[in-house]
Amino acid sequence: MKIVPVIISGGVGSRLWPISRALHPKPFIPLPEGGTLIRKTYARAVEIEGVDHVVTVTNRDLLFLTADEYAEVAASGVKNTFLLEPFGRDTAAAIALAALQVARQKPEAILLVL
Repeated sequence: MKIVPVIISGGVGSRLWPISRALHPKPFIPLPEGGTLIRKTYARAVEIEGVDHVVTVTNRDLLFLTADEYAEVAASGVKNTFLLEPFGRDTAAAIALAALQVARQKPEAILLVL
């Protein structure tokens, strides 16, 4: 069975205001030790043995910012799929969207939601 990491890239993080804002949410805040939470999450996902596909659920506003963060991580041979939410709901809706997409391509896959 294949493991397919699913990364949720969104959420305003209103409890972290003013550091986290609508167009600069918590996954993109620089961490004291360097990098961002989203970059470190992606780096951990692609290091898992056998992972060749990562699914990310995000929105139009964060798509290119997310892709830029991923580009900072050396991940040769890994396919990235970005699923765009038309509007934010909650984590469960994002996971359901990813599960439906992965089930079409790899019905036997196990999702690892990060």
